[in-house]
Amino acid sequence: MAEEQKNKKSKVVLIIIIALIIIAILLGVAFYFMTKQNTTNTPETTPTSQDMSIGTDVTQTNANYIRIGPIYQLDQFIVNLLTQSGRRYLKTTIGLEMTMPELQNELNSKRAAIRDTIVEILSSKSLEEVSTTRGKEKLKEEIVQRLNEFLVDGKIRNVFFIDFVIQ
Repeated sequence: MAEEQKNKKSKVVLIIIIALIIIAILLGVAFYFMTKQNTTNTPETTPTSQDMSIGTDVTQTNANYIRIGPIYQLDQFIVNLLTQSGRRYLKTTIGLEMTMPELQNELNSKRAAIRDTIVEILSSKSLEEVSTTRGKEKLKEEIVQRLNEFLVDGKIRNVFFIDFVIQ
């Protein structure tokens, strides 16, 4: 009786090992075909120019974050968002990435103009415009573009929202 249980246990172990080997082989074959499809550009899988530009944007964005320049942090902003009821507000803290450290002196001297410009931009936005990721990206682009219009010693490369609360 002990030998029969031992035989049954060894058969069960053997079946489990064989099943694991088969699963490993299937996973290996699936991985092979998945990587093979990604490396060959058949007419159906050739990326479109739009797909390529999206990938390039992501790569460029990631590359921009690898080498972040000096950051000029501004005080907190609290502004009313553009709504019919006027009951929504945005509370945010912003950091400005400078192209060169020498720009900090100019930013210090133009601090009031910078804050005024940012308040003007933020308060002109609706809840729908700033609540999405794309909306925040557009907001950053607009802030960079507007601030760079009156800077002389350097440029703002990027805007970072350190805090971003909508109520």
